[in-house]
Amino acid sequence: MSEPMTDKQMEVLLNLIADKFSYCKTMEEVKKVIDELRQMAK
Repeated sequence: MSEPMTDKQMEVLLNLIADKFSYCKTMEEVKKVIDELRQMAK
């Protein structure tokens, strides 16, 4: 059974994602980050 995320866990996750996207300069880099995030979610 999975428990709902706490606000702090959600904040950490969103900050991690925002940091990854902050380095993207092209749509190709954005697509790469999206693929990486999807792989992490598996």
